[in-house]
Amino acid sequence: MDEIKDIQKSQQEASPFDESPVRTQPFGANVSAERAYGRAEKIVTALYLLTNHIAPEEPARVSLRETGNLLLKNILLLRDEMRSAGSTNFKDTIATIRHAISLIRILGASGYISAQNMRVMVEATDELGNFLNASQRTTLSESHVFSKDEFLAGGVPERRALKDIKDSEYKKDKTQSKMSDIIGHKSDLSDVRANGIVNVLKSQGELGIKDISSSLPEYSEKMIQRELARLVDQGQVQKTGSKRWSRYSLAK
Repeated sequence: MDEIKDIQKSQQEASPFDESPVRTQPFGANVSAERAYGRAEKIVTALYLLTNHIAPEEPARVSLRETGNLLLKNILLLRDEMRSAGSTNFKDTIATIRHAISLIRILGASGYISAQNMRVMVEATDELGNFLNASQRTTLSESHVFSKDEFLAGGVPERRALKDIKDSEYKKDKTQSKMSDIIGHKSDLSDVRANGIVNVLKSQGELGIKDISSSLPEYSEKMIQRELARLVDQGQVQKTGSKRWSRYSLAK
């Protein structure tokens, strides 16, 4: 038992990815950009490790490392432009990701890295591009979140007209109307989530919950799971497998 623990401990210590928290946070409220940068850090770290044994003068090694460094820089520049339509920095970041994929494939085809490592790195790098594209549709990609208090501080207090209304029936009608609005709003949000899931399955085929969540970063896995259960009950989506092996696809 102790030997197994020692092996597990050594494997954990051997991980090249440093998961310790960093207090320097340049992304503000832009959660998507922060997550994208964290993914890019891991990818670039892996690229450096993969190319360690390649001769320093090999052009593909030099180009891949330079491309990785550029990728980190580009994502930092996206902290205020993730949702900007036609952002040059966004387009440059996607182009850099595609360039990195080409270089990884070249190194794999040339025998510098194994076929397995090539496939894993291409998939991880491509998924980063997919994550960035999906992030343009989410409010988690905005760099600042406004608070109503910021606009009310020191200003005119809110009017409380309902306090002066004595007609209890009118109050009751207003409350019921408000509840209907809330229920309707929740229904609208659910429809938006459902449409997002359907579009992901339509474009990518059969997927697990984690794969669907990575394409819809604005929603938690729990929300995706609940929405999938509803879509399955409605017959729009079909499910195969169970628990962690569950897979989802559009119903035929």
